[in-house]
Amino acid sequence: MAEEAKVRSVESLEYFRSALINYLTKARQALNHADDGVKRGRYWVEQEQHNHWIQEGKKRTRKLAQAQGELLTAKLSKWQDSVMLQEKIVRRLKLEVEEAEDKYRQCKKWAREYDRTFDPALKGLTQLRDFMEHDLVRGVASLDQALKTLAAYMERERPPGGAPAAPADEIPPELPPPSA
Repeated sequence: MAEEAKVRSVESLEYFRSALINYLTKARQALNHADDGVKRGRYWVEQEQHNHWIQEGKKRTRKLAQAQGELLTAKLSKWQDSVMLQEKIVRRLKLEVEEAEDKYRQCKKWAREYDRTFDPALKGLTQLRDFMEHDLVRGVASLDQALKTLAAYMERERPPGGAPAAPADEIPPELPPPSA
């Protein structure tokens, strides 16, 4: 077993280190995007849809009240065609009010179940983020240290001329062996 390592190049380690840093950058962006998506979804369910269906329910209730008033007016006027048309409109508007109330109840249910549905996936993302922020960052630091150590070792092995010395048994065949 040889007592010295024959280090010629650290380019592969440098390439791996830069690829790992690129991976960390892109993975952080992807995790942030996923977190933002979950937050946007929660906001959409808890705020936007909640408020939308409250307002929609109020609007439909006002339309229903107006249609019921018009039905009462039509009944007092004794116009049978107008009464039938107004009753049809009132039935349709009652269904629309019920739909808005149902959508509102669904939004409340989704808001209650949102965390329970997404918590398992978020825990996985949190574990991945912890791995990236701790273990992979430590890996980059270890690679940095290894590169510094190998560079110092390669400097120590260089002959005074500056170029790394190649042993005679590793000289490419197209070059003549050194003369003694």
